[in-house]
Amino acid sequence: MTAEGSDVVLDAGSYAVEPTQEWIRMTPSDGQGVDALLLEAQSARHEESITAPLVVSAHGEQPDTYHIALLLPDGKRLEAIGSYSGIRGRGTLSLLTIQRLKSLSSTSQSTPPTEYSTPLFGGSGGNRSYNFDCGNQSVLVGAIYKSGMWLDSLGIICQQVNSQTGALGNEFTRGPVGGSGGSGKISRCNQGDVVFSISPFSGQFVNGMVLHCKPWNTSQKQPSSSPVSLCANQRVCKFVGNYGPKNDQFACPAGKVGKAFRGKYGIYIDSMRFVCDLWDK
Repeated sequence: MTAEGSDVVLDAGSYAVEPTQEWIRMTPSDGQGVDALLLEAQSARHEESITAPLVVSAHGEQPDTYHIALLLPDGKRLEAIGSYSGIRGRGTLSLLTIQRLKSLSSTSQSTPPTEYSTPLFGGSGGNRSYNFDCGNQSVLVGAIYKSGMWLDSLGIICQQVNSQTGALGNEFTRGPVGGSGGSGKISRCNQGDVVFSISPFSGQFVNGMVLHCKPWNTSQKQPSSSPVSLCANQRVCKFVGNYGPKNDQFACPAGKVGKAFRGKYGIYIDSMRFVCDLWDK
């Protein structure tokens, strides 16, 4: 969360990390000062002997958590705790022990991210961030939304993957977020199919998109490798929202599948990026 108490999504990448009073300041390595974010942080003490600030970022002990800890030479420690799903419990999350942070950090650094994400499309507005991620051992199969001229709201439909057989199982949803306008609809791949590509339409806001679906290969736990003629029939293409200027077509790299949508929203869905990864990431 930001220092103002609103949600924000940190994209994968490198950041400069600095203390600012009781907050953590995050500046993208390829960005400017205006791109910096102030993250809400818990303050504590540490007993490490260090002569320069030390930053550790790692997966939390709880499955859905991620920690960014900044240790200062004077013994002060600032720690921001986020989540992958955007869902937060009511209680305060515990800080990690220094030993646990170091262990988790070395583990996370040895397994670099495998995700693929598209450029952000849409406008620059929106005062809140969203991150709809199907998560580990689940894949993207559709969207729930409201729309008129633009996408008023958006959520996703995910389906779990059986880790033993590779079969698609139970469904669940993330979201929706956005405004209250527009007509509510569901756009879902046919049973046994998954989202592997999208064609977005956007300008100042996100008008809509086409979800391209492919059969799921249970033995290989990935979309079928057989070629599919895009929008050749209703099984392949599922429409979300309205038409507008076409940005491009984005397909998941071989072996990866649709997993998430991220972006910003207000009374409309202002921006969006499509994310692919391995089924168990």
